[in-house]
Amino acid sequence: MRAKLYKISVLVIICFVLHKIPISCKEKNKSLDFIRGAQIELSKDLPEDDDVIKLIEPYKTDLDAKIDEVLCYNPRVLDKRESELESSLGNLLADVCFEAGDSILRSVKGTPLDFAVFNYGGMRAPIQKGNVTIEDIYQLMPFENRLVIVELNPDQVKALIDYLTRQHQAHPISGIRIALDKGRAPKVWVGEKRWDPSKSYHVLTIDYLQHGGGNMTFLTQPEYLYVSDVKVRDALIRSFRVQDTLKTGLDGRFNDSNQE
Repeated sequence: MRAKLYKISVLVIICFVLHKIPISCKEKNKSLDFIRGAQIELSKDLPEDDDVIKLIEPYKTDLDAKIDEVLCYNPRVLDKRESELESSLGNLLADVCFEAGDSILRSVKGTPLDFAVFNYGGMRAPIQKGNVTIEDIYQLMPFENRLVIVELNPDQVKALIDYLTRQHQAHPISGIRIALDKGRAPKVWVGEKRWDPSKSYHVLTIDYLQHGGGNMTFLTQPEYLYVSDVKVRDALIRSFRVQDTLKTGLDGRFNDSNQE
């Protein structure tokens, strides 16, 4: 992950330098006819350039200091593969984002958030035992996904529940509980109440899924849509900063009685 950040830094610096090269259209007989480029594979075998090293060193030092910041302590490894239908990592992510989304919706619409749903594949790395740094959060959530809130009509909510039931995977959820029982319709609670199939619900997710990613097409045409400027990664960083020790676990929010 750190190597990727260095590559980005080098690219930004190169673009900055190119931007500063004077190319004057006002001077006669001087013009830019073409730009030739080639892909250079970055690897350990590529010899270092002392001038480039000197150029990026101040940025590298600053970047190291930022991504090495310790946010909190994690008492055990958190991995999305912990169990089939839920994980402590997914529960933590969903709960932190639910809290952020609830605050957002109350401020823009004056109503509470009902529940949150994210995707299993969006969690890209476990959080190891020990001090949790900003670099760990970037490894977990390397994407620039933003939190979005949608209001789904009854048919769309049913499609969402059917999707989760059919997928039978540990997608991170919060504010909603689903109990599966073979041969029967799933039992669903939103908050402390049973799901009302005739009601619309406010759901927190991310922009990628709202655009239909992961085949979540039921999110693409909501009755209401609010795109926040809060990235999932930033919500996690803000929450972890005010925690001394991470607390999470499995609570049966998504369970299958046939596996007991």
